[in-house]
Amino acid sequence: MQTKAALWLIAVFVGVIALHQLYNPRTNALADASRFDHVSIIAPVFLYKGQQGLLLLDKRNGNVWFAGRSSDQMVLKYGDPVVLTQLPLEKLDGR
Repeated sequence: MQTKAALWLIAVFVGVIALHQLYNPRTNALADASRFDHVSIIAPVFLYKGQQGLLLLDKRNGNVWFAGRSSDQMVLKYGDPVVLTQLPLEKLDGR
């Protein structure tokens, strides 16, 4: 008898949880990465002219960019990106 009551109690609680999720859905944040989906981080730590920063690849045209990190170690900010070189990605298909 106690087992049957415990199973009914568990079933009621599962039903309450399911109905709560059904009538009160959480709002999920949507991330739109399509604006910069062509940019890949090649190296998260890269030194260029004595400055530490990110090395980025633009897959649209093969440009390699460097974004220097600010000198303040307490705040993570990056400066304007600088083009380092251009990779001829179209030649990768020509075997």
